[in-house]
Amino acid sequence: MAGKKEELVKRRANFDKNIERWLKIEELTIGSCDAILKKSKSPVVNALMKAVKMDSQKHKELLEFVQQCLDGTITLTPEDLATASDLIEAHVKYERDAIEMAEKSLADSRHFVINQVLKYILEDERKHFSMVTDMNSYKSHIYPYA
Repeated sequence: MAGKKEELVKRRANFDKNIERWLKIEELTIGSCDAILKKSKSPVVNALMKAVKMDSQKHKELLEFVQQCLDGTITLTPEDLATASDLIEAHVKYERDAIEMAEKSLADSRHFVINQVLKYILEDERKHFSMVTDMNSYKSHIYPYA
């Protein structure tokens, strides 16, 4: 039994170290984006690097959230889900509509750079849809009979 507990403690310590390292990488990425944005005069490079920078800022914020969850300062209750449930259900439609518009726009575009940007946006919209619909599965983890 002691071996199992030691393994869990070791895995948690590794996890914590990896999250800290990852946070540092995201900080370096943000700094690198700033340097590129400062030097570049290209609207294409600037638009894409701004997107990368915003994603890295978001990743950093989410990783900090992960740390808060693990130390117990963030929890999810049935009431939390109930409060936003109707709004989340409605939001799913917006994400579905955004995916549809992105797919239609991509099908009609013939410009290489625009196609690449639309593909990035479509990927994000699909991720958003997944994130919002996954929140429904949280119910089964919180409500024993959901």
